[in-house]
Amino acid sequence: MDSKSILYLLLKNKKNVGIILVLAIVCAIFFSSKLFIKPLYKSTVILYPTTTYSVSKAIMNTNNLIYVDPLEIGEEAQTEQMMQILNSGIIRDAIIKEFDLLNHYGIKENCEHKQYKLYKAYDNNIKIRRTEYNSVKIVVFDTDPEYAANIANEIAVLFDKTMSDIQQEIASKALEIIEKEYNNTKDRIMNLEDSLRKHPNISIYNYELDMEKANLNLLKMKYDDARINATETIPHKFVVTKAYVADKHVYPVRWLIVIVTFFATLVVITMVLAAFEYSENKNKGKNE
Repeated sequence: MDSKSILYLLLKNKKNVGIILVLAIVCAIFFSSKLFIKPLYKSTVILYPTTTYSVSKAIMNTNNLIYVDPLEIGEEAQTEQMMQILNSGIIRDAIIKEFDLLNHYGIKENCEHKQYKLYKAYDNNIKIRRTEYNSVKIVVFDTDPEYAANIANEIAVLFDKTMSDIQQEIASKALEIIEKEYNNTKDRIMNLEDSLRKHPNISIYNYELDMEKANLNLLKMKYDDARINATETIPHKFVVTKAYVADKHVYPVRWLIVIVTFFATLVVITMVLAAFEYSENKNKGKNE
C-alpha cells in the first residue's frame, strides 16, 4: 500500500483510530509510572590517576636523577591500573558489605545462586569505564538517589585505600629487609672500627671501613625511603567531578515510552485496517 492508501484508511476509521491511540497513550503513561516501574537515579564520579604511588619519590626525592611531580596527572598506564583496581573484587565486595546491597537489591539470603544474582545486579547498576580524555568515570544507578551518590563517592575513596594498602604491604616487607641489612652493616662497621683501634697500621681495615661506610650511606637512603613508604600515604587520584544526589530520575523516560507506544500502536492499527480492507475487497470480488 502507498502512503495515500494508508492515509485514506486512517481517515476512514479516524474515530476508532483516535480512541485506540488515546487509550494506548493513557496506558503507556499509567504503566510507566512509579506504581509499575521503579525510577532509577544516576550519580557520576570522574577521576584522574596520579603519576606515582611512591611517597618517597614524590615528596622526599632522595634520588636527584628521578623527579616525580605528585601534582601531575597520570597517563595511560596509570589509568589502566586505576581501572583494574576499581573493577577488582576487593572494592566490589567492600561496597556490597558496606551498603548491604544483598538486601538493598531485594535478593533473599536463602535464594538459589545468591552470589551470582548479587554480582550481576552490581554489574548492571555500577559501571566503570575509561573516557576519551584518559580519565575514569564511575556511574552508579539506583532506585535511591542518596544510595547512588554515596556508592559512587565511596568507590573513589576505596580506590585510595586499596592502593595505599597494596603499597604499604609491599613497603613494609621491603622495610623489614632493608632495616635488617642496614643494622648488619652498622654492626660490621663497628667491628672494623674496633679492629682498626687495635691494629692502626693495617691499611686493609681502612679500605674495608670506607667501602662499608659508603654502603651504609646508600642503605640509609633506601631505609629512609622504605620507612616513609611503609608509614605514610599520599592521594592516588584527583577527583574532578564528585557525585551528588540527583533530583531527577533517568529511567524510565516516560515521554519516550509514550512516543514509541503511539507510533507502534499506529503501525499495528494500520496493518489491521489494511488486512480488513484487503479481505473486504477480496470478498466483493468473489460476490461479483
